[in-house]
Amino acid sequence: MTIALNRPHRHDLAVPTSSGTTPEQRRREGATRDLAVRHLQGVSTLLSHRTDLRGVHAFADVVEESVRWSA
Repeated sequence: MTIALNRPHRHDLAVPTSSGTTPEQRRREGATRDLAVRHLQGVSTLLSHRTDLRGVHAFADVVEESVRWSA
C-alpha cells in the first residue's frame, strides 16, 4: 500500500528571479530599497550628532555600527 504525501515538489520551492517581474514591480522594489537606505542613513546621522541617544535602543546602535563599518 502506498500513501501519497502532499509535499511540494522541489521546483515549486524555487525563488523567483527578477527577470519575470514587470517594470512596475522593479520600480517598487527600487523605491523600497531607496527608502531603507534613507532610514539607515538617518539613524546613523542622528546617532552621530546625538551621542546621548547611544544605548537607548540596541537595534539602532547595531544599525549605526553596520552603516559606519560598511562605508
